[in-house]
Amino acid sequence: MNVILKLNTRTMTELTIEDYVNQQIELMQQQGLDPVAVMLGHEDWLSFSIQSKVAYTPFGSARRYQPALGGLLLVRIDEMQAVRVVTQDELDAYAQSNQIL
Repeated sequence: MNVILKLNTRTMTELTIEDYVNQQIELMQQQGLDPVAVMLGHEDWLSFSIQSKVAYTPFGSARRYQPALGGLLLVRIDEMQAVRVVTQDELDAYAQSNQIL
């Protein structure tokens, strides 16, 4: 079962990225899955940095950032719009064939 969850922020009305991620974490845990990371695309990274009270830079040498959303790793990916809550296996599989910024 593929549990990579996508969100197009243009369709978000009242939910912040943090609200959405918290909902997805709860749904995954109800399914017995262990979410470990939130992958954010370029535009969603910027949206989250505006919504968040913590400053995150899109630049730097770090590939994975300190826990930020729901205590999960915050990972920037090379896509324009993407918010995905993923398990460790999904994150590892993504990293094998895609660039993590």
